[in-house]
Amino acid sequence: MSHRAPPCAQCVVAGQCPIASFRELALSSLAGEVVVRNYRRGTVMQREGEHAACLSYVKSGLLAVRQADAEGREPAIACIGHGNLLGQSEVLGQPSIFTIEALTPVSVCEFPVALLEEVCATRGPSALPGLLAHHSRMVVGTLAAWSRLVRLAGLEQRLAMAVQLVAAMQPARSTQLPSQGALAELLNVTRESVNRTWRLFVEQGIVRRPHHHGVDLDLDKLERLLRSPQD
Repeated sequence: MSHRAPPCAQCVVAGQCPIASFRELALSSLAGEVVVRNYRRGTVMQREGEHAACLSYVKSGLLAVRQADAEGREPAIACIGHGNLLGQSEVLGQPSIFTIEALTPVSVCEFPVALLEEVCATRGPSALPGLLAHHSRMVVGTLAAWSRLVRLAGLEQRLAMAVQLVAAMQPARSTQLPSQGALAELLNVTRESVNRTWRLFVEQGIVRRPHHHGVDLDLDKLERLLRSPQD
């Protein structure tokens, strides 16, 4: 029986994908179910409390992590990007614990849970738990970083750290950022406050926008700002 090959051969992030690195993938009867999908900004890709239809590996783009609070609101608590695996809880038969929303255009590789289980089984009983642990550590580390960020005293330091975190998610030299409204929500301040601080960054040469799709950052200046004494 012949199977349709997955779209992994031309993928620039195949070496980091949880399934593309498995040689056994091409032999799976489920390989043809690997699909690349693109989502527009504002698309809710995963909803808290619901079961995911499949797993999604983020190839590019930025996403907001939202979680309901005691008042029933769903504030953004972190930003994630390239390299994250969405729908992990589905492997354990559990509903999603976060709502995930696209902050920019997002590209993902979608595949069924059964495919991940099948290719991991060829590597022994520890392969699947090890892979899930790796991606869980990524999420925990990201959440911890954004939690530290909102406790910084000055808005300049908070915005600088937010920009630094987002830049670290992207392999490209030019950095794609969320909108100022999304940054304001992540920092728990007004959009006007972010806009004023952003103008200061431009004046100081920390950031410049040579084209529409991204910004160039002076990472050394960002680091010095983060290390400067806070008011």
